[in-house]
Amino acid sequence: MLRITTTNEAAVAKKAGRRHVTPGKVVLEIITALIVIIAIVPLVWIIFLSLKSNSEIFLNPLSFPEEIMWSNYVGAFQKIPFLKMLGNTGLEMVIAIPISLVISVFSSFAIARIVVGKGRMNNFLYTYYISGIIIPGFVLMLPIYLMMNKIGLYDTILSMALTHIAWSAPMNSMLMVTMMRSVPSSLEEAAVIDGCGIWKVLYKIYVPMIKPTLVTAFILMFLGMWNDFALARVLLISNENQTISLRSTCLKGCTARTMPC
Repeated sequence: MLRITTTNEAAVAKKAGRRHVTPGKVVLEIITALIVIIAIVPLVWIIFLSLKSNSEIFLNPLSFPEEIMWSNYVGAFQKIPFLKMLGNTGLEMVIAIPISLVISVFSSFAIARIVVGKGRMNNFLYTYYISGIIIPGFVLMLPIYLMMNKIGLYDTILSMALTHIAWSAPMNSMLMVTMMRSVPSSLEEAAVIDGCGIWKVLYKIYVPMIKPTLVTAFILMFLGMWNDFALARVLLISNENQTISLRSTCLKGCTARTMPC
């Protein structure tokens, strides 16, 4: 039987399909918009500064560029081989990040789910593993330099990658162990009943459950390696092996001291 929808019914259905807006949602959206603006404004300001002359930067730092100086970018690329430095930084990340994440997943799974005895050994290993977080990186600069020099990896991208793998392990493990311990054991038991072995349980159950943690660890490592200057200054000497953060110090402003390139 064909049902005819009246005008009133259509209006009610249309009204019901609309999103219910409350004052709280409006305030939340306004606050979110303000946060986005606060985050974007400094980036836009930096772009404007990069398109100004030195005199205009000091006279009108907050204004729009009166004359767009594309020559600033040309001079920067002539001063520094950015593509080569970006390649070095990218190669370091390609080596370090996947290896670090894989090692952290395996070690965290062993600590969180493979219980030895009453679990005291797991707790000891976990505490020992994450204790590296409390050690300042600058304290390790000299031992790292001596070790890399002794094994013949000094002034190589591999020395940077291996150091970042070791540095990131405690933080990554702390995040992943905490996440894996929050996964219900019933999921693991159901997978075992279905015939999954230990590797399949890790791949099918735990890795999908800790994807947000993997993304967080990836972002932390990416930012740490991109911004790293101190370690690169210690381990990298030759120009062809330097990363973008280290090589960028060759650029100077009116009040900056020239760094050796």
